[in-house]
Amino acid sequence: MKLNSVIFHTGRLSEIRDFYEGTLNLPTGTYVKENQTVPDFSDSYVNYYLEGGLLCFESEATRTDIGTIVFSVKDFSGFRSRIEKAGIKILGGNADYFKIKDPEGRSLIIEPLR
Repeated sequence: MKLNSVIFHTGRLSEIRDFYEGTLNLPTGTYVKENQTVPDFSDSYVNYYLEGGLLCFESEATRTDIGTIVFSVKDFSGFRSRIEKAGIKILGGNADYFKIKDPEGRSLIIEPLR
């Protein structure tokens, strides 16, 4: 079995996009529509295609899904340094991982890619 995607609902899509695209530097996905490659986001959702699956945030004013997302990154120390410079509070960890929160309180665990 292979994980295809994870979808979270959010009432703050703009802030979520700023955090995941700006702070974490995740690129938005793309797809082909009428023989044209187009960005995979709108005013109501955004899709991030990551190695191994899709991370989606859908706008929904009445609920916010909270969970934990684990990211494995190639340049662990460089990524941590960039997060600290962005003013994101490190909430724990050690040499093998660290924790942060996104704007809606989801826990993110960042670990080195092995």
